[in-house]
Amino acid sequence: MIKRHRILVAAASLVVASATLSVRAEQPTTQPSDYTQEIKALRERLDQLEVRQKEADQKRVEAEQKLEAQKTESAVKADAQHHDNLFDAGGITGGYINDRFTIQSDDGRFVLRPWYQLQIRYVTLWRQDFKPDGGDDTQTGFEIRRMKIGLDGNMFSPDFTYFFNWATNRANGTSTVKSSTGATVGTVSNGLGGVPILEEAWVKYKFHNTDFYVQAGQLKDPVLHDQIVSSRYQQSAERSLTADIFTNGDAFTEGIMGIYDPKGWIRTVAGFNHGMRSANTNFQDFPTNAYNWGVAGRAEVKVMGEWKDYSQVGAVGVKQPLLVFGAGADYSERGPANQTVFAIDGQFAGASGFNMYGAYVGRYTNHNFGIPLTSSTGASFATPNLNDAGKATYENSGLIQVGWLFNQHLEPFGRFEYMTLRGTPQGSIDNDIPVITTGLNYYFFGHRAKLTAEVIYLPQGIPIDDQGGDLLISNGKAEISGVLQFQLLI
Repeated sequence: MIKRHRILVAAASLVVASATLSVRAEQPTTQPSDYTQEIKALRERLDQLEVRQKEADQKRVEAEQKLEAQKTESAVKADAQHHDNLFDAGGITGGYINDRFTIQSDDGRFVLRPWYQLQIRYVTLWRQDFKPDGGDDTQTGFEIRRMKIGLDGNMFSPDFTYFFNWATNRANGTSTVKSSTGATVGTVSNGLGGVPILEEAWVKYKFHNTDFYVQAGQLKDPVLHDQIVSSRYQQSAERSLTADIFTNGDAFTEGIMGIYDPKGWIRTVAGFNHGMRSANTNFQDFPTNAYNWGVAGRAEVKVMGEWKDYSQVGAVGVKQPLLVFGAGADYSERGPANQTVFAIDGQFAGASGFNMYGAYVGRYTNHNFGIPLTSSTGASFATPNLNDAGKATYENSGLIQVGWLFNQHLEPFGRFEYMTLRGTPQGSIDNDIPVITTGLNYYFFGHRAKLTAEVIYLPQGIPIDDQGGDLLISNGKAEISGVLQFQLLI
């Protein structure tokens, strides 16, 4: 551009100079030195014009650079605002999204969400006249009731989801030492306390543009709502005693299920599994494992509310009334014997904080083989009372649980259960078991950080151990368990 201006200026100067020379030619009195002065003056003007042009060009370049810098700064600020609390690298984003730590692809086809759960308890247990000398027995101390880690998300497509979950073993144990002939010569500590144990490991696929799913792996046995709801979202420190005894607490089993869930007023699930209490077992049948095979299913009807609020027992975060009824059953077979467990339940939760849950559970065995229990090493069975051994028996339990959440923080609650048990260990005095639980929750940040204090009272004790609920076998007299628990969930 500068060269172009110089050419124009030079051309103009030559024209002026030519005109001047023509005029001077008509005036012979003009001296040659006058031409020199005029040419010099023209050159000075040309130099001045060039300087001014350079200054104008410099200002224009500076203005363009300033405008470009402002555009860049604005773009950086907009990008930083868009990625608030996120990092972005090669099509992968991560951060705290929707109350979860998340790593995902930009298109949402791949998502990974890690989490962990910690429950720290202090327990005091009192049993009336339990000692051999007739004295009361009191035991107290701390325990890590649960320490779980897990991953969930989706792969390849939002239609293909997964869930993996490990829980740490609660206690050390012993291993038998045998000689070359197979004779037992002693025991050693196996140090299993804190060792991760697989609880859930499943994948689920939603058939595209349909309401049908298939789920396979190690998963929940779909019988009772109280048992299906994760321990992360229970109202009390522990799920009901009914759920522990009749449906094995968490009730994980290996199998495959079909699911119908149109996200409307009804949803159903049904499938084939390895039998109740068959977590972490191989393919072998009874007696190597607890059962040969099983089938299970459940249907739920939502009268009002949102399904997401049904993933808990209680009313945390409920903004509109919820009412759901459900029914589930499991049939498990082991050799010539079989067991059928069924449940009917209902839950209501209001926006005011009032909530109520009720259930009836029945269990039928055609050839009684005792109360099924769960030990740290797998499924086991208590030896039944001689009056019930080898006979068909029916057991049942009913429960009602009520709570009221104030300001999304403070929640008193209470639960009453009444169980009629058969197949309990020999020497059991009374198999009709009333259970009264009362407690108080304080939610610091919902279920993610909460403190629970509760007292469980059994007027007639209990004829079996329930380690999950911190209850021990008693002699038909009163038993009280006091629990203080803090839960952290991320």
